[in-house]
Amino acid sequence: MTTRTRPAPSCPIRPGEPCTLCQLNVTGPQDCGLVYLVMGDDELREGLHRARLRRRPPRPARDPAAAHPSPAGS
Repeated sequence: MTTRTRPAPSCPIRPGEPCTLCQLNVTGPQDCGLVYLVMGDDELREGLHRARLRRRPPRPARDPAAAHPSPAGS
């Protein structure tokens, strides 16, 4: 018999970390008071977005010629 494990939800406030149920009486990010407050405030949500962007690795430069190859036979 195979047992299945449930995926651990990630914390939207601490990017890259799992939800640790740090608030009392919560079952995950969906009913976390802190997540509710941050996501309901435009400034806090924008600050969280900027923090996530800073953590991302830089994207490699794209070659414009590779994005739009010329048609065959031209």
